[in-house]
Formats: sequence, structure tokens, C-alpha cells
Amino acid sequence: MNKRTWIGLSLTVMLLWLGTSCGSKKQLSTPMWSHLSDYEWFTAKIQMDISAPNMEMRDVGGQLRMRRDSTIWISASAMMGMESFRTLITQDSVIVVNRMDKTYLAEPLAEVASRFQWPATLQENQAMLLGEFVELRFGPYIAKIRYSDIQWDVPTTFPIKINKSYERMKL
Repeated sequence: MNKRTWIGLSLTVMLLWLGTSCGSKKQLSTPMWSHLSDYEWFTAKIQMDISAPNMEMRDVGGQLRMRRDSTIWISASAMMGMESFRTLITQDSVIVVNRMDKTYLAEPLAEVASRFQWPATLQENQAMLLGEFVELRFGPYIAKIRYSDIQWDVPTTFPIKINKSYERMKL
């Protein structure tokens, strides 16, 4: 797997994996999460600062879209506002499209979850992403996530296109 595809997958996995870790978690004091028990749709803009050994990324922008018990869709733009990668997580699969290297990864959710030690079900991942976290920590890994433009129960789409020229990567 090449470096850019690895970074795209790592960002997705870190976002999901760090949220389930047992490190310190800081709660938001705003009532914007009051829809958690009855939402069907969730969309938000996200900004992340990610630091890990030998890697630090600031102001990684993106979007998070979800349909309860159906789909998680994450798009991240790490360089000059250009989309770097797009991730789609469903009940049974994970697809990561790396726009920079024109590669993609398509694997069963259970296999990716097992390899990277993060929640094995879509519902667990959705619950974690909708947690009231500002800073997620696990050992030397830190992700600071900020949500903005939050919308509840506004139907959305989950576009993902893999061009025929893209090369498939394996874990």
C-alpha cells in the first residue's frame, strides 16, 4: 500500500479508533447533541488536528455524513482544500478512495476492524462519532475534532466514485 493511501486510511481509522479508546475525553457543554436518541440523518463539517509519532497534520477539513444504521461517509481535504480521500463505511464494508494517488481500498468491515482494532459494527462506529468528544487520545495519538454546520434529519447522499483507472489496494 503506498504512502498516501496509507495516510487516508490511517486518518479514517484514527478518527474511528481514537474515539473508542479509553483515554481522556472532554465533553462539549452545548445542547447540540440533543438529537442523539432519535436522529435518522446527520451531517457536519469537521476540522481535525491530528498528531502521531512522526506525523502531524493541522486543519484537516472535511465532511461527515451519516444515516442511522446504514452508512458513514467521510471526505477529507488535507492540502489546499483539494479532496484527499473519501471513505464509505456500510454494514459490511469499508471503501477508501485516495484521490491523490488514484487508488482505492475495498475490504470487509470485519477484516478492517480486526486489523486496526476498532469497532466491528457500523452502529458502534456511529455511536462513537456522535459522542461528545473534543479531544480524543490513545497513547501518543491525539485527534482534536471540531464540528460545525451541524444538521439533523436532513436527507443527504453518499457519493463515491471509483474511476476505472484507479488501482485497487489490499490491506
